[in-house]
Amino acid sequence: MLRLEGRSALVTGAARGIGRAVALALAENGADVLVNTRNEDTLDAVYNEVKKIAKGKIAKFRADVGDENQVNAMFDHMINEFGKVNIVVNNAAIGVNKPILEYDTEFYMEHLRINLHSVYHISLRAVKEMIKRGEKGSIINFSSIGAQKPHRQMLAYDTSKGGVEAMTKAFALEFAPWDITFNAVSPASILGYFVKEMPKDVAERRNILDFATPIPRQGTPRDVANLVLFLASPESSYITGQVINIDGGLSSQARPPIISQLDITPDNIEERHLL
Repeated sequence: MLRLEGRSALVTGAARGIGRAVALALAENGADVLVNTRNEDTLDAVYNEVKKIAKGKIAKFRADVGDENQVNAMFDHMINEFGKVNIVVNNAAIGVNKPILEYDTEFYMEHLRINLHSVYHISLRAVKEMIKRGEKGSIINFSSIGAQKPHRQMLAYDTSKGGVEAMTKAFALEFAPWDITFNAVSPASILGYFVKEMPKDVAERRNILDFATPIPRQGTPRDVANLVLFLASPESSYITGQVINIDGGLSSQARPPIISQLDITPDNIEERHLL
């Protein structure tokens, strides 16, 4: 029996990397899946790819998930296509490495709008639909190791992900009586848009102790999708309000990971004319 047969899922930011892997995993395990991106071309591409392996229905909807009106239109479409919602994966996000002294309000607020406010709007609409129809549900949000141990020059991103973790726990407490679970997945060192694959010859030459992660390989989107699949399935029905790291052991070690260099330092701040 397919693990998610008879359940319907929404995956935001499904165009590439983790979002794409999650959509594929849910679809091949029997869920009806609606894929979402902001770009029409990438939306069509992932929709066609997921549809090829799907065991259930597949739908698509282009929306900016930071816009509440577009979120509501997306849910209206999903209910029309599937009749219900059981699983939500809030994966859509932006993250730009930028020194704090170069921020403006628009840059900061855009990270909150896409990464945090979208989770609120989507989660609230989802629980209303679940309660109205008497459906159990699983909502999986995406955090980052940066919420607990911030990156250099990524204040806006890390702040938004810290908010996602707090919001996940608050929603979990309030909607547990309806059997609606909320959990956050916190990845690090996962191959994709931000982390590029190490050339095979370089990886083979590296000493095992040189890897930032205790597990001496780079994580894959499928690694993360497998965790999301578990959190979306009935097997995880007694888990809620948790932040689960999937980072090859990175967050558990004393040895610091490799971090980016500062662009602005006491040596060059005057020539940058930022004060």
